[in-house]
Amino acid sequence: MAHIYKRSNTWTARITKRIGGKLIQSSKGGFKTKAEAKSWATEQEALMLKGVDIANDPTLVQFFNEWYHTFKEKSVTSSTKKRYVTHGRILSEYFKNTKLKDIKRTDYQRFLNWFGESHAPGTVHKLDTMVRDCVSSAIADGLISMDFTAKTVIAGDDSRTRHVEYLNLDEIKRLISLCYENRQPRYTSPYMIITAIYTGMRLGEISALNWSDIDFSSKQISITKSWNQDRREMSKPKTESSIRTVPVNSWLLELITELKANDCDFVFGNPLTGFPPTSQAINQALRRFLKQGNMKKRDFHFHSLRHSHVAFLLNNGVDIYA
Repeated sequence: MAHIYKRSNTWTARITKRIGGKLIQSSKGGFKTKAEAKSWATEQEALMLKGVDIANDPTLVQFFNEWYHTFKEKSVTSSTKKRYVTHGRILSEYFKNTKLKDIKRTDYQRFLNWFGESHAPGTVHKLDTMVRDCVSSAIADGLISMDFTAKTVIAGDDSRTRHVEYLNLDEIKRLISLCYENRQPRYTSPYMIITAIYTGMRLGEISALNWSDIDFSSKQISITKSWNQDRREMSKPKTESSIRTVPVNSWLLELITELKANDCDFVFGNPLTGFPPTSQAINQALRRFLKQGNMKKRDFHFHSLRHSHVAFLLNNGVDIYA
């Protein structure tokens, strides 16, 4: 039942209800009129009938952070962890101490519009996906009954969208030549760049290669794992289809053989640390070679080499289906 009473110049509503032998209480003050307090109490009682736990009343930010630590933190990559933490800060900046139960669809749409003013649609979409997942858990936990993300639309500044950049055949040959001419076995980044162009492998897949993964007699590289440089541990490749065998030519194998002088378990390991170079170090080397070759590619990074590999294959007569 609801108890409505006046305190100083405002009204307070307190709800007391016994559900399954458990006494549930919730109260809220600061209403200007008795009617407002009664209306709130009626809404809360309706939520209780729907199974909503009205006694548990976290802010959106509190629930998002708790949900992340409980359900996501142990199962996602380090880069995804950083994204969750960043998104938590963004939610805190906008919603501050707003209660989860108090957020409506219009509130969330205004949030998407606000964030979209300074970010590309793709960035807004990534944030929205995480919030939707979080809200779904809040509903499952009985904290709210309605999905305030439903039928909201993604906003964003298209001018901030980064487009995939490619290298044409001449630029690919120039990059290979620069990496080859400036190679030194103790600095494995140039070797990794050339390997990416010839194989289309991802950075984590190349970094994970051990000597046992390369069959020099049959000229094949087996891809069965991926190296997480932040955790310094092996993980599964991105998808099941990522486990594959890639044919390579004799020239690339002879080039890779030079790295045996480093005496590392990792094919592309640094002789001092034993580990492959970081993503930052490899991309710095890539940008340096692009600059030397007068190739102005602002958005080109190591993963872009995977796209360039396709162009390289097509030029060499490989069927597009293959």
